[in-house]
Amino acid sequence: MGILSWLIPQEKHFFDMIENQSANVLLGVDALVDMLEYYNDIDAKRQKIKTIENNGDKMVHDIFAELNKTFITPIDREDISKLACSLDDILDNLEAVAERLVLYEIKTPPAYMLDFATTLQKTSKNVHEGISLLRDFKEAKKIRGFCKEVNTLENEGDTLLRKATADLFNKKDPVEIIKIKELYEDLEAAIDRCEDVADVIGDILVKYT
Repeated sequence: MGILSWLIPQEKHFFDMIENQSANVLLGVDALVDMLEYYNDIDAKRQKIKTIENNGDKMVHDIFAELNKTFITPIDREDISKLACSLDDILDNLEAVAERLVLYEIKTPPAYMLDFATTLQKTSKNVHEGISLLRDFKEAKKIRGFCKEVNTLENEGDTLLRKATADLFNKKDPVEIIKIKELYEDLEAAIDRCEDVADVIGDILVKYT
């Protein structure tokens, strides 16, 4: 364990705050999977995701407020900020998908959308597992394993985007192509944001282990 770890204060409520934020992201992802798997009551499900996203915004605000009044943090305040913002970005992408499904009046989402959502679900769960262990640097090996799995799933998301986009261009309606392509890209972007979180976690481990 690196010498910096001996300087970490015992009070670690920032880890609790980030873990709670990550758990809220999981709620949002699960809600989106439900929305796509059982495509009914769409507006109500959109509103549920919006509420979860609003809760996430409040969590980010609380984290930054706490950073502003705390002199010594358990890890670099920049890393705390990056974790909070990257987690929030995941929810922003989820909300964009839910909103566009309603605004674009998508009657039946393509099966690829659920494939993206389930991949995102696996990715966000690995992110959460890594974050839940972050307060204990003795678990660095396990944390790195979760981060590695996030990277693997992000690559799967890239492959899925290429496959889904290629299939999409077999359709004849150009407006429909544009609508669905934007939804695919929002979903893939959410997976990318999970990788951003994993990268921050990896940077933290380099500093403190």
